[in-house]
Amino acid sequence: MAEHWYGPILNSLLGALVAAWSVYYFGVRQLVAQRRLGFVERQLTEFYAPLAGLRKQIRAKSELSLRISSAADGAWRDICNSYGGQLVHDHEARFAQFKKIIDDENDQLKNEIVPMYRQMLALFTERYHLADLETRAFYEGFLEFVELWNRWLVDSLPAEVVERLDHREDKVKPFYDHLEARVKALQEQIAKGKAG
Repeated sequence: MAEHWYGPILNSLLGALVAAWSVYYFGVRQLVAQRRLGFVERQLTEFYAPLAGLRKQIRAKSELSLRISSAADGAWRDICNSYGGQLVHDHEARFAQFKKIIDDENDQLKNEIVPMYRQMLALFTERYHLADLETRAFYEGFLEFVELWNRWLVDSLPAEVVERLDHREDKVKPFYDHLEARVKALQEQIAKGKAG
């Protein structure tokens, strides 16, 4: 059978179309993968890592405060015990430094710790679009936690009300654990060069 003159041309054209389609298909897939990875990087650098960093700073300051308070309590008890329960003439002078520790702790809570919580909430609000659906589920609980601190600090909530509302940091601990897990997962995705 004689080959037609257009056979080689059609074969070449068909080969070129298949090659072009393959390049296009794999190029689009590569572009989509790069865009997904770019979003993962934004999630990590603009949302999860800053939140986790603020949380770590709050935790470090809070743990140091607890250690200082515990050490101060022990030291004050030792001082009191050394006088055999007798009230000493320089009690107020001796206690002044210990009272300063309490005042400093209260100032730090008001001027550093709670503002960092506010900063976390502002970041969560402003960059909500970068949060995964699982993360978004923590928003209302964290907002409530920060808002109760805000109200407590301006004396608009009696201690009894705060107690009834069960305002404890343990209630937002699952959020903190989630942040740490997301930072780790996103870092691993970026290291592997894969998104999701």
